[in-house]
Amino acid sequence: MTSWLALGLDIVIAAGLLVSCWYYLASYFGARRFFSLRGRVTPLAGEDLPGVTILKPLKGLEPNLSENLASFCRQDYPKFQIVFGVADPQDPAIGIVRKLRSAFPQVDIELVVDPRIHGTNYKVSNLINAYRVARYDYLVIADSDIRVPRHYLRTLMADLVRPEVGVVTCLYRAQACGGWPTRIEALFVNTDFAPSVFVARMVETTRYAFGATMAIRREVLEKIGGFAALSRYLADDFFLGNLVTRHGYRVEISPLIVDTVLAVPTWRRLVEHQLRWSRTYRSVRGGSYFALVLTHGSFWALANVFVHASDPRAWAVAAALLALRLGVARLLAQRYLDVHLSGADLALVPLKDLFLTAMWATAFLGNTVQWSGRRFRVVAHGEMIPVEPEASVEARATEPVRSRIRS
Repeated sequence: MTSWLALGLDIVIAAGLLVSCWYYLASYFGARRFFSLRGRVTPLAGEDLPGVTILKPLKGLEPNLSENLASFCRQDYPKFQIVFGVADPQDPAIGIVRKLRSAFPQVDIELVVDPRIHGTNYKVSNLINAYRVARYDYLVIADSDIRVPRHYLRTLMADLVRPEVGVVTCLYRAQACGGWPTRIEALFVNTDFAPSVFVARMVETTRYAFGATMAIRREVLEKIGGFAALSRYLADDFFLGNLVTRHGYRVEISPLIVDTVLAVPTWRRLVEHQLRWSRTYRSVRGGSYFALVLTHGSFWALANVFVHASDPRAWAVAAALLALRLGVARLLAQRYLDVHLSGADLALVPLKDLFLTAMWATAFLGNTVQWSGRRFRVVAHGEMIPVEPEASVEARATEPVRSRIRS
């Protein structure tokens, strides 16, 4: 029996080593293919372009929130509106929005302060409230920690005006504004997220979007049931793309890379975020999530050395796989994301990989997540249910307080 167990363990480790090697190489060639095909997309020129409404749900003061939001006000686009949605009349983000009005008097800005709750996803609830004042039929939703270049809207619209495209989304890279937890989170974004997208595009049709940017036409949004169709799901970006493809439209990933400005204050917050991501992924794509561990090359390299510590070949294989991992990570970050990874960053990558493997395993030990200051159970298909009902829901479900800010 012992020999059979040893053989089975060797087979699993060999599979992990081989799949990880394939995955790293595929991420590089997938990136080359993506940018060779999508890199030719150019921003729309001219002034006769359809109007765009940017919906920005806000809660609290994100790091560098003012500069993040200002980047949307600086768009080189002839006609656009920005609607900021806030639930709490005392939210400090309201002050930032009012300062933006003074700084950008030429921009059509609206502030909607509305405490009414729709479903369990408060971000989507915020979008439902803000959507009521959207003036244009082309909509762009972006998280509050996102910063964009001036040609952002023109680039998105180059894809969104095509009738077969239902959603346009963007890859993103991380700017770290904090200590070690932030640095680890940024490494996850810059060395894991984009490569996983490049590989996924090679093996399946894109059926999801990313919260960094979701651009959609009003007619498509209404066909899928509006934002209300997303109000019970934690992974609202995933389900927006999923529902759109079910109605026969395409999800297009723009060649534009936007920035997410990160500040993770504590290790606990880092664990909560990664565990939330893992359990959400497992709830919506269980089989794919289970197989994901086969791509964790740092873990399999360590396992191989642990099991075959006396065999120099095991150490050579581990070294080769780690060299491939770090080489591809650095190449993709610098060539395609325009992110510089220092020697210290590269030294942290294997440790970060092992941390993610631990989060992958922990995701199977429960289904609760911490999000927006509350605990939820993520059940089948990604729907979330509050662990404890919010006592103030009735108090918050009052008539909206709406402030309109215009030039």
